[in-house]
Amino acid sequence: MLGMFKAAAAGAAIFIASPLLARDEIPALQPSAQELPVDPARLAAAEVTIDYLFPLGTYERMMKGTMDQMMDSIISQSFDRPMAETMKGYGVDDAATEEMGDASINDMMLERDPHFKERMQISTKVMTNEMVDLMTAMEPAIRETLANIYARKFTSDQLAEMNAFFASETGGAFARDYMMVFVDPEMMQSMMSFVPEMMQAMPAIMKKVEEATAHLPPLKTAPEALLQEDDE
Repeated sequence: MLGMFKAAAAGAAIFIASPLLARDEIPALQPSAQELPVDPARLAAAEVTIDYLFPLGTYERMMKGTMDQMMDSIISQSFDRPMAETMKGYGVDDAATEEMGDASINDMMLERDPHFKERMQISTKVMTNEMVDLMTAMEPAIRETLANIYARKFTSDQLAEMNAFFASETGGAFARDYMMVFVDPEMMQSMMSFVPEMMQAMPAIMKKVEEATAHLPPLKTAPEALLQEDDE
């Protein structure tokens, strides 16, 4: 179960880090548009725009100090809920959920591991630091991609107007915190408030997925797949 929590932490880090991924990591949705040459003047103006909106070091600002808050919120709002309530709708019969009583996931983990919370805090910190380093290394490619996108989406005049606004006191204040709004504690709290609802909705969603894929052949087990590859 600890592995699940670590995966949740990594997932949260990726979520924060993924307003845009490096261009090589994203399938080309419109390759024809990306193959078109970018007007040099528009690209130069777009690069100025990106300097305002997504300067180097943006991911470090977004992620440091935010992941701890996010994971604390996840643990407090999700893992402190009674286990019986969490398991409702996941195929666990009523008798089994009644036996769980009011015990939460945190209660169960702390019983097995008295250092559970400290272990989670350390794990989250290490993963966050590693993600910061990874995303910082990717930032130049992301900034280049953003500049190309802005150069294609906006005209030179539009980009010039944006840059004039960002050069003003009000525009500069907006640009500096444009990305940070998405990791503001108030936004994080609002997003985390949906976690219990998402967990409750997940069984019904998975059932719909099963129904939608019912016409497909069942998945082969790993040994079956390997044997088939050997035969080929």
